[in-house]
Amino acid sequence: MMTLNDYHKLKFSNPNAPRVIVYSNNAVAAKLLNSHKSSGVAVVSVADCLAASAVSLPMPDALLPSLDEKIQGQSGRVAVVGIDAYLSLLSEYNIVAFLRELLERINDGRLNAAYFVNDRPRLLHLYFDNPKYEKSLDVVKVSGDFEDTEPPKVEIVSDKWVKSDNHLVNYHTLLKQLDDFLPTGNHTLVLKDLRSEQVGLGNNVSFVLDIQRIAERFYDFSADLNSTTLELLLSKTKERGGKPKSYLETEFVKENINVRLALKRLLELPTDDLWAAYVWLLQKQLPADTYLAKVLSSDVTHGNLLRKYVVDTAVTVLNDNYIKKFAAERAEALTGLLVESLVESLIVEFIGQTKSFDSASEFLTCGTKEEQIEIVRRVSKLDLTTGLPEPFKRLYPALADYLSSEFDYGTNDLNIYFKEYRRLKITNTITEAFAKKEFDLLLPTSCPPRESVLLNLRKKDDTALLVVDGMGAEYFPLLSALAKRRNMNVEYFAVVSAKLPTSTEFNLIEWNAERTLNAVKDVDNIAHNGAAKNEYCLPERNIATMLRVFEEVFNRITDGLSQFFRVAVTADHGASRLAVLAHNKKFDETLPWDGQPLDWRYSLTPENNDVRPPELEQQYHPDSGKTYWVTRGYKRLPKSGGKPNELHGGASLEERLVPIIVFTGLKSTVQSKQTDKKTTEQIVEKMGFDI
Repeated sequence: MMTLNDYHKLKFSNPNAPRVIVYSNNAVAAKLLNSHKSSGVAVVSVADCLAASAVSLPMPDALLPSLDEKIQGQSGRVAVVGIDAYLSLLSEYNIVAFLRELLERINDGRLNAAYFVNDRPRLLHLYFDNPKYEKSLDVVKVSGDFEDTEPPKVEIVSDKWVKSDNHLVNYHTLLKQLDDFLPTGNHTLVLKDLRSEQVGLGNNVSFVLDIQRIAERFYDFSADLNSTTLELLLSKTKERGGKPKSYLETEFVKENINVRLALKRLLELPTDDLWAAYVWLLQKQLPADTYLAKVLSSDVTHGNLLRKYVVDTAVTVLNDNYIKKFAAERAEALTGLLVESLVESLIVEFIGQTKSFDSASEFLTCGTKEEQIEIVRRVSKLDLTTGLPEPFKRLYPALADYLSSEFDYGTNDLNIYFKEYRRLKITNTITEAFAKKEFDLLLPTSCPPRESVLLNLRKKDDTALLVVDGMGAEYFPLLSALAKRRNMNVEYFAVVSAKLPTSTEFNLIEWNAERTLNAVKDVDNIAHNGAAKNEYCLPERNIATMLRVFEEVFNRITDGLSQFFRVAVTADHGASRLAVLAHNKKFDETLPWDGQPLDWRYSLTPENNDVRPPELEQQYHPDSGKTYWVTRGYKRLPKSGGKPNELHGGASLEERLVPIIVFTGLKSTVQSKQTDKKTTEQIVEKMGFDI
């Protein structure tokens, strides 16, 4: 091996013969090349033998002929550089093939070229260490300090997944970047339409084809997603730029990444392969102790998400310590979903699966009809003598309002009576003692006739009337509580008596038609037909449906107050559920009657019969000149057929007593207090009511 100075002193017998110049380091190579160039030698790089668009590296059998053409195309001596860059990409087999071909060209002596090669490749010595080559100067080795450099490492990926910006896009530019001498460093090559590895390349060239590895290497993204989802995510990310996580957050809308809105957003998103990535995003960002996190930890799909959310997961956490927290989160997320009909059907399914689980009550929090029915069913199994338990008050405020004992009916007897009546109605039972109490209890003198209270109200031009057909005094606590909750101003209220018989035709209310609001008839319809006409309706369904009617009652009151200063709300009559239950339990008595009576609870006085039994009250109607006998207590007349839900027409307190409440458009500035009888009388006197 000679020094650089020795090389410059060499005299070649054939200066135009091909030879290999083996250099030891970059500095030596540069000086050698400059020396050749100063002598007028042209420089040809192996990279110049590759087309600018080359997306595959030509093997030696294809490259060397092209290199020969480049050499032969020059007018004089040629220095060939870039061989080391090319060889650094080849497999050992192809390095051998290249060196053999190069050796043949040296032996043939047919090309006017000097081939610059580093002495690092160990295979080089197998072919060029023959003394005859050094003696003939076909191979010239120029010494210098050893330069320890790592071979280059090249990663190759498809442009389908990675933008070519700031990356190499073909082998021509790769070889240029590797440099002519002692190539090293890490390089990325982004090739168009890359689908598979190219054979014949070395171990330091890696093809990144696995989508998981592409995500980790080029996007710093690691996720347990299937290949199809990950491919779609990376292609979308590549189009927009940035990181996959940022893309998902933008598409999902970052503000939706919370337990209140995420469910709705997941249901809105299209059912494509990217949907699973949004689930992954939520799994990473939501706290693990949330209900939604539990839902998403199962094998969830767009098709089963709502079922898992409403039914399956709720069933699995019935014994969890955080059941209240989960139930509250679930209710908040389900509120306002556009798929309400589907949600309700799934809630029905949940209810059906959990009827025997007390803890399932915690999940009856969405305010749906079916949940309210189920709450009433569960409450109906309780004793209720000490009132509605607190958890059910929270679950169903309207039911708590209905059962409230805070309202004062004006007498202790009425307070006790209606509290017990409502309790028995909800539990769908009756006692013999209560049936006897109803028969013995007389109409309190403190309850004036409805018409006497309405008399002065009717004269006020700024007062409208709303009649709720069939609304008995049992609903007074509910009306009062709903008014408080809405911060509505109650000017006056009273418990008044309807006319006997307690049916609409005998209780027509006179009022100016222009100041009469559309009547609410659903209460009476439910009493007659149940929650759905021509269907058998369970008592709990009827009660829950009845309670919902009062939302519409207050809607009409509010609408009336937008047109009038006052709205007076009353009813034509009440109805009795216990009259039906008493009959079913055989606690009633069917009175003897000659012929078919008009109704189960009243009829015209029999002809030629002036002796009224004590079980009946008598009522004369001067307008028609007719006299009626009306049953007291839960007695009934022997009319054929029957009413399965509620009865009216009789003289029981729940049929006979109805509320009057006068609302005004003034806003309450303090919380309403229950008005006692004395205060009521003062209000009436102050307002000029003539009762």
